[in-house]
Amino acid sequence: MHSIISYASTHAFNYKTDKSIYNILSGKKTHQTFFDACSQQLLSLYHSFPKLKYPSFERFITEKTNENIKVKIHPRYTYDSLINTFSSIQLLVQSISHYLNKHLDFTPVSQHIMIQQKVKQLYIEIIQNNLFTHFQEEIERLFTIINQNNKNHCYLHYYLQGYEESMYTRQQVSLIENVPIKELFVFELNNLVDMMFAIESKKEFPLLSKLIILPSLLNKTALSYQQLTQGLSMEEMAIAQDVKLNTIEDHILELFIKGYHQNYQNYIPSDTVKNFEIFYLDHRGEKLKVFKEAFNELSYFQIKLIIVGIERGDIYA
Repeated sequence: MHSIISYASTHAFNYKTDKSIYNILSGKKTHQTFFDACSQQLLSLYHSFPKLKYPSFERFITEKTNENIKVKIHPRYTYDSLINTFSSIQLLVQSISHYLNKHLDFTPVSQHIMIQQKVKQLYIEIIQNNLFTHFQEEIERLFTIINQNNKNHCYLHYYLQGYEESMYTRQQVSLIENVPIKELFVFELNNLVDMMFAIESKKEFPLLSKLIILPSLLNKTALSYQQLTQGLSMEEMAIAQDVKLNTIEDHILELFIKGYHQNYQNYIPSDTVKNFEIFYLDHRGEKLKVFKEAFNELSYFQIKLIIVGIERGDIYA
């Protein structure tokens, strides 16, 4: 825990307040917090401590500790997305295990409807196309990668379960591996990050890549996403929702931050991106007005969008 909070504090931009860092860790549902998390490469820490109280956070950032574990970050997924994706893998492993042992009466490891629906689709595909060996090979390859990338500190396998095989609790894993629970949480986060980096490759993981669950959208953003897929412009969405255009711009930014939309060219002039990226990399961490003064032809929405693209790794000038 200390390592994660310390990482967030030391990697945040100098002008950002402790409160804004706390908002990222606790998962405040505002577009400013989404942008703060993405632009500071802290997205996979978003909502990692939903029960953290601000006084405790203040104490943690000033408290010295011997905990010094290197924290890994993923620029394209929130903590909830990492957890839900792993839950999908857990459920699929459990389902395939019971199917192969002809025992279909079991309690699913996840009751999450979205997770169950996504797993069901792949479960049927594996059965209909006899992909059991392919699935097993992908699981084995995934955990080999996680183990290698974390110098044998791979603990996620303890949380898999199947036919007549129960998962372990974090308390049990802590005792088995002789790792304090607070440190174990950090190691597991790193495991999840490497898991997601691995299965993003559809070529290497054609099955498991289908289990990736994107971060959830705010209700109004989900409405804008639906209207966007129907072909409405931002101006038309603003009229339909009876809101200002900058509200729709916030929705569009959320869609890009969370990976639902990647057509940057629809919103930003391509001939500006290269020069902006060069300038941005030299001035990363500056306030937005610095970029606005240098690229006055761009709106603040466009500036934020290019920054999101650069930090997510979507834009390469």
